Amino acid sequence: MAEADASVEILLVTGPAGIGKSTLCWEMGAVLAEAGIAHVAIESDELDRVFPKPGAEELAPLAPGARDVSQLNLAALWGTYRALGHTRLIMSGVMLHVDFDKSWILAAIPEARITVVRLLGNDDSLRERLDRRETGAGRDAQIERSLRQARRLANEAANGFIVVDTDGRTPAELAREVLGTIGWTRSDA
Repeated sequence: MAEADASVEILLVTGPAGIGKSTLCWEMGAVLAEAGIAHVAIESDELDRVFPKPGAEELAPLAPGARDVSQLNLAALWGTYRALGHTRLIMSGVMLHVDFDKSWILAAIPEARITVVRLLGNDDSLRERLDRRETGAGRDAQIERSLRQARRLANEAANGFIVVDTDGRTPAELAREVLGTIGWTRSDA
């Protein structure tokens, strides 16, 4: 069990839909598991996959001031993982509004230190990845939405973020780079 005052480190993997956030998180999880490094992985999309989505009035009796069901669900999940001694969390999500997203994450896990990784890629790479993933009536709309997200994120300042170009690189290469950059795979980690 970890000491109660150990800080929590969150690696927040962001980028447009289809860029490879989930794949990278799965790969990083495999690398960490192989090295025997305790960690938790949560996809933020799963924290609010509910209909109808509750508003502040429905959330108030559960947690006064809560703005999003994601905050409450993350706090509930993290409470279990923290009680088991975990101090490292990998989270993924598009996160177009990183400051807002960091605020609800920190409301759920106040003792956390967040490192943001933004994944980027060119339009052709993103379109190719989405072609493999998307099917059905919403396919074209999702591709256009993802391309808009990619352009927006590419033109936004990434102050303090780790920016990683995914073009032409395997998930294993990206995982080693990111984990090495943040120091989670060093022997003293």
